[in-house]
Formats: sequence, structure tokens, C-alpha cells
Amino acid sequence: MTEPLNPKDQRLRDMLREALDAEAAAMAPDAGLAQLHQRLRPPAWWRRLRWPTLAPWAVTALASLCLAQGWMLWRTHDSAADQLQWRSLPGMEVRGTATLRARFAPGATVEKVNAALTQAGAGIVAGPLADGSYLLDAADPPAALRSLQANGAIVASIELRHP
Repeated sequence: MTEPLNPKDQRLRDMLREALDAEAAAMAPDAGLAQLHQRLRPPAWWRRLRWPTLAPWAVTALASLCLAQGWMLWRTHDSAADQLQWRSLPGMEVRGTATLRARFAPGATVEKVNAALTQAGAGIVAGPLADGSYLLDAADPPAALRSLQANGAIVASIELRHP
């Protein structure tokens, strides 16, 4: 059985009940019903999402993304052309395809290099690269190779990129 209430507790309970009854009587009946409806309405979809329910999906998505990036970085190249691709310094745009790679002699002037390239029928595609060489494009690469090799005072070394 329950113990009888202390008279002080009973008086406090009666005061609270009277205050609540007075507040309820002063409130419009529609306002209380509107508040009840507001509380019973389901929250928006984004409020129902909680971190514990999203955590496994987020971790799975991040792990999948890391695996895909790792696979793309370490996959073997499919063709030999991918392995022979040369890149210029950052910010250098490569226009066309490079068929020759040449390193010019230290004393070669721009005019002499331009004359040798014009005679060989070649043009600079990109450069200077990190090793000081330039990528060249020629309509007839073997003929341009022979022409530039004959001009040893201007070209220090030259190699055919695609035989």
C-alpha cells in the first residue's frame, strides 16, 4: 500500500493543480490542439536522419572511393602508348604528338635552332622538360632525325620517340 502524503506535499500538489487548471482555462482550446498536432506531426526527412544510421553508409562510401582511387593509381597500363607518354613541366600544354626528343647544345642560339628545325621539317611541341630536352614533331620523323643528327653543333642528343 502507499503511504499517506505529507500535508506540506499535499498542499504543494494542490497549488500546482490549481495553477495548471487556471492556465488551461485561460488558453484557447484551438491553441492547445494546434500545439498537440504540431508535436504529433512526423519530423522532416532530414531530421529523422541521425549519425548512427548514416555512419556505416558513409564509411562504406569513403572506403569504396579510396579503393577505386588506389586501383586507378596502381593499375597496369593497357597499351604501350601509355607507357611511352612523356609529360612536360606543370603548366606546359602539349599540342600535337611528339615524335622526337632532342637536347640542344649549350651554345646554340635561338636563330640556329630555328633554322635547324625548319631545315629538318620539325617543330617544338613541348619543353624544356625537367632534363632540358624538348619534344619535337616532324612530318617525316626518320628524315628529321637524320637532318638534326647531321647538325651536331646545335643538337647535343636526339632520339626517335616512335620508330
